[in-house]
Amino acid sequence: MKNSFVIGLLILLAGYFNFLNAQEAKGAKFFLRIGFYNAENYFDIYADTSINYNEFNPGGDRNWSAQRYVTKRRHVFKVITAMGGWHGMDIMAFSEIENRFVLEDLLKNSPLSNKKYGIIHFESPDHRGIDVGLIYRKATFSPIFSKAIHVHDIADDDLRTRDILYVKGRAGNDTLNLFINHWPSRYGGLMATVSKRLLAAKFLRHAVDSICKKHPHAYILILGDFNETITDKGLQWVVRQKGSCSLSTLPPHFDYEKAKGSIKSSTGWAIFDRILCSKNLLNNNSPVLVVGKSFHIFDAPFLLEKDEKNMGIKPNRTYIGFTYHGGFSDHLPVYVDIMFQNTGNP
Repeated sequence: MKNSFVIGLLILLAGYFNFLNAQEAKGAKFFLRIGFYNAENYFDIYADTSINYNEFNPGGDRNWSAQRYVTKRRHVFKVITAMGGWHGMDIMAFSEIENRFVLEDLLKNSPLSNKKYGIIHFESPDHRGIDVGLIYRKATFSPIFSKAIHVHDIADDDLRTRDILYVKGRAGNDTLNLFINHWPSRYGGLMATVSKRLLAAKFLRHAVDSICKKHPHAYILILGDFNETITDKGLQWVVRQKGSCSLSTLPPHFDYEKAKGSIKSSTGWAIFDRILCSKNLLNNNSPVLVVGKSFHIFDAPFLLEKDEKNMGIKPNRTYIGFTYHGGFSDHLPVYVDIMFQNTGNP
């Protein structure tokens, strides 16, 4: 009898929270929790014959398997659930996902299947076959338009990197413009790769300027793994002053105060995973604003482990080199809360 009562209560609570979310989407004041996570090699278990990269194919050098894939899927679900808290994640963006299938499988074969999420994803030309993409809660966010912004170099046909995902959507009576990034890595050396990230920055900034030209007061949110710090050339290019639609770098807030960045190497912690926004989202009188004027680095203890080599702690990774470690990711997830006060904006 007691168990039946508890189950019934949980069902009622679930219905109540669904009702609140629906009312929030229609009502006068509500917030969206929007996150980003570099999931570190979230590959499926099937061979992709369209590219030369085969480390995660069956029998590949990484010894990827169905069991390891299911563990990765379970870890990604745990991150989404823990980071969302009681409210849940309204929008969750990813990098280092192989394809749309891993997102479909995540929604189908986890408790997220009851949350009615949609998916936005485009295939990127990345040489490893990894993409960016996102899931969104249909009750609170309605996409209007989405596209992949292809980062290319007319002088270098060999550049194969991730597209930038652009999504425009409605939340309540307001419109939000999202850009999801995974800029070229530092593999090969910092100075040898800086031009590639600067190229991605210019494509991003051009897209932002195009929006601002039509809608100078547009609400813009930029999330991603930029593979550089805020003082590096690419991000400096993005946040340079540009009229009424200038961008701001949000300062980090560490939820558990365990970490000192979003990624750690032998040289220490750094914040490669970051959220930027249009400056109007920092105005207290704005109908849409960033809560706390900061973004969160979700440094929950289960995402970290002791750093035996460099002291302190570090992210609990899936792989260390080619050795399977069984952890979550080499990056920590980030998120931001956006408050909507329902006055309407194009």
